[in-house]
Amino acid sequence: MAAIGLLDIPPEIHLQIVEFVGTRRALKALSATSRSIRSIAQSKLFERLRIHIGTKLGPSGSVDDLLSNPRICAAVRFLELLGGAMFSSHPHDDGDERLALIQKMLPKLDGLRKVSINLVNLSKAFLDTFLGIAANNPLQLSLGWNIFPYGVIPTPHTRLQISHLHLTVDYPSLEFCRSMFHASATTLTGLDLVADRDELTKLADINLPFLHDLTLLINVGYDISRTSAAAFLTAQQAIRKLHLRGEVRPLPPIPPNALPNLRKLKASTEQVSQLVPGRPVEEIEVISAQHGCDQDWIWEEVGQSTARVRMLRVHRKAAILETRMVKRMVTILPFLENLWSPVFDDVGWPFRSITRPPRLILLQTLLNAVEVLTSLKCLKILRFNLFRRTVWVYPNINDIATRLRNANPSFSCLEIRDGGGSGLGNAISVWNEVFGVFERM
Repeated sequence: MAAIGLLDIPPEIHLQIVEFVGTRRALKALSATSRSIRSIAQSKLFERLRIHIGTKLGPSGSVDDLLSNPRICAAVRFLELLGGAMFSSHPHDDGDERLALIQKMLPKLDGLRKVSINLVNLSKAFLDTFLGIAANNPLQLSLGWNIFPYGVIPTPHTRLQISHLHLTVDYPSLEFCRSMFHASATTLTGLDLVADRDELTKLADINLPFLHDLTLLINVGYDISRTSAAAFLTAQQAIRKLHLRGEVRPLPPIPPNALPNLRKLKASTEQVSQLVPGRPVEEIEVISAQHGCDQDWIWEEVGQSTARVRMLRVHRKAAILETRMVKRMVTILPFLENLWSPVFDDVGWPFRSITRPPRLILLQTLLNAVEVLTSLKCLKILRFNLFRRTVWVYPNINDIATRLRNANPSFSCLEIRDGGGSGLGNAISVWNEVFGVFERM
């Protein structure tokens, strides 16, 4: 069999080699040592470009180097600009100079698809150039805490092609935000807003007919922010996916005909019970409560969706695996296909006993819960998060999966994470029907 040299390997194999490389350091080494793979490795290496305003790009790199290499410029997909001025009205001269160089580089980034700008004192010239790029290229844009110059406002006549937008309404001005909404109204499908007080009320009159994905951070310090959020939600009829962050209390009353297309909801228990009834919600994520645990969090309203609830994930300190709670959940949500549940230390009741080791208590709790879950005939994926570092259940994962599979032939995946609530050092046991056995990771 004839040997094939690296130069004779097809380009698609070169691409697979580069994609297999896991770190930027390895990509740099590959780029420096292999001439045949260099162009592909560099394209992958510069796919995400982070620039700290006022500092060098790296030990031997600079914006000037990028300006002189069109191939690398064309490889950039995600550009992240980070400043160090911290809202100072007198930024360093080198920061101004670097921003001017980046402004010259922007038109060369033909493949740019995502931009994040944070803590940067932006100039009028830079923003004018950037908005020109956004008018000609589809972009995902994140504008964090920046300083915006006066007089730079996109007009409705300048249509922008922004598909996803993250904004903190206080920075830039409300007028800038309104203009961005108007200019992107026909392309905007995703929106992530951080707003205080009544800013959202002042934006609610703008029609965003294709806004499908909305994330709102509601300031817990102002009741008016909840009223403002309710007004904005009522005005947006196309929303399919909604994530409410910050304030966990219910919103002011929202008309029954609002959010008619809502399919996915991530919110507090109170907001879930408020927004699910009468809407076609299929996926629910319950976020953590601010104060204590709520043993009876799963209320009848959760099951009053006009569609079948197929996915439930719980991010809270609730003893959901206490047998009574599992039975309630199975009754309210009989068509669950995907369930992700936390398991905290106190779920051993009523199985807790001085003479029994913690491992057996928790394992018995899991087994009792699984017996109830076997009645979910649509269940395909089950995940548990065990919040006790001393408990290891992986030897029993096949037994648990077998019980579920025997009761439901469509069941295909069981995942158990144990090792603490922080997520650090977690061990993961996965049973998958494709392999037929568990894998310890």
